[in-house]
Amino acid sequence: MPAERVRELLGALRGRLIVSCQAAPGDPLRAPEHMAAVAASVVAGAPVAAIRVQGVADIRAVRRVVALPLIGLWKDGGEGVYITPTAAHARAVAEAGAEIVAVDATGRPRPDGRPLRDTVESVHTLGRLVMADVSTADEGVAAAALGADLISTTLSGYTPYSRQQSGPDLALITELADRVDVPVLAEGRVHTPEEARTAIEAGAWAVVVGGAITAPAAIAARFAAALPPGR
Repeated sequence: MPAERVRELLGALRGRLIVSCQAAPGDPLRAPEHMAAVAASVVAGAPVAAIRVQGVADIRAVRRVVALPLIGLWKDGGEGVYITPTAAHARAVAEAGAEIVAVDATGRPRPDGRPLRDTVESVHTLGRLVMADVSTADEGVAAAALGADLISTTLSGYTPYSRQQSGPDLALITELADRVDVPVLAEGRVHTPEEARTAIEAGAWAVVVGGAITAPAAIAARFAAALPPGR
């Protein structure tokens, strides 16, 4: 991707909201046409900067109805490294229409045994950017050194050795912003608009919000749990 286009794309994300449109297995919304409708609804209702989408079919469906940049990923499995776990997964995500490919950039072994560097190089060869999903500052620094174009706190709390907490990892955001020269995105357990704003104030380039916006079942459960016991 030409340097001018990279600057334009990253600049368009700065200080803004990115919405993740994903549905877990078994959710009635788990279908490409449903995710495309959710993404179109989000874009129609708010000045978001980009959409994060899971799965090749969903990326293609969302690309047909949304003109904004797409951050694509491919979840394959449910344990260990499963967010765009190999270079082959990353190429498929890029070819489906994502301008930015999100990959697990933790230090854990990758299922094909190949290094993260191979994935980064594969994505760059296709003219796309790499977003490194990490769980610690050291992982973020290592990913930036390999050429990742953005670092995201997505996996904080999802590895046994990372910080475990109920809200966004503000300390990790601040540390990464101090240690890397590429944009740092806040992602993970951002439940409220106030938390999103706090993440930006902590040093995030942009903030990614998913379930608090696009998961009706989880949103309804939060409201139900806040009510007094039924009579």
